Amino acid sequence: MNLHILILDTTTTIISPWKKVIAKNYFTDEAVGGIEALRKIKKDSIDLVIVNISLKSMNGVEAIGKIRGQHATLPIIVLFEKKDILDLKQAKAYGVNSLVAQPVDIRELLVEIGRFIPREQGAAGELKKEIKATSAKKTSSFSITFENQPAQGSTPDEDAVVDIEKRFYDGLSAISSNSIDEAIGIFQSLLKVTRIKRESWRRYLEDALFQLGQCYATKGDFDKSNSYYAAFVKKAPHNTSHKSALLYLGKNFLIQKKYDKAAYFLTKVANAKPFDSFSTQARKLLKTFKI
Repeated sequence: MNLHILILDTTTTIISPWKKVIAKNYFTDEAVGGIEALRKIKKDSIDLVIVNISLKSMNGVEAIGKIRGQHATLPIIVLFEKKDILDLKQAKAYGVNSLVAQPVDIRELLVEIGRFIPREQGAAGELKKEIKATSAKKTSSFSITFENQPAQGSTPDEDAVVDIEKRFYDGLSAISSNSIDEAIGIFQSLLKVTRIKRESWRRYLEDALFQLGQCYATKGDFDKSNSYYAAFVKKAPHNTSHKSALLYLGKNFLIQKKYDKAAYFLTKVANAKPFDSFSTQARKLLKTFKI
């Protein structure tokens, strides 16, 4: 499905990079205020609205209020800056679905948009069906080995990817448009790169492992997903997604009904400081079964 996205932002400035990425993957339209937004929502069957509340001339918060007054369930993503604290509180009061700080991280925005793409029932949907209370014998020690390790591919071609950053964003764009196989091919090509031009690009090679874990989980291939998540956890212990990878490992094993392994990873997340939303999720999942 290709979402039809309405963007409430200035139409007179140079197109921002994030707009170009969104326009590449979705049908997009723009409005400069609440009245115009309502007209286009009614006329064009809009699926999602992105509102930049930093533009005072556009009255983004007022526009959100008008939209919510007539469309209570229409997904709204808000772009904001630090100076927008008061407006942000008012926007939340009207009811918004997601917040993305500016300057916009294209990866984050694509992920947030992806939350509103209807998909066939995948890992998240199956989780509710598969998790059930069960008991198992406790063991004094725990060890885990992963089979089906990620294939290394053919001889690495260091020139296969010239712009690693662009290639990585292409992969995220493919995910956001539900082209999972295309995304897998892109991220696997990144793993074959042996030399990078910029040290700052190294994190994209790490993140490619994480994204491959996500992709294979979406496809229902949890063995491969676990392998990539495990490789990511081992190679990128200081990456900001490290804790979420551990959580997803736990969720995957729950779906596979491998409760001892699920408990191992969920417990690591639940006990890891600082305590955050990942810790809360892990604790809630641990309460659904007994070891």
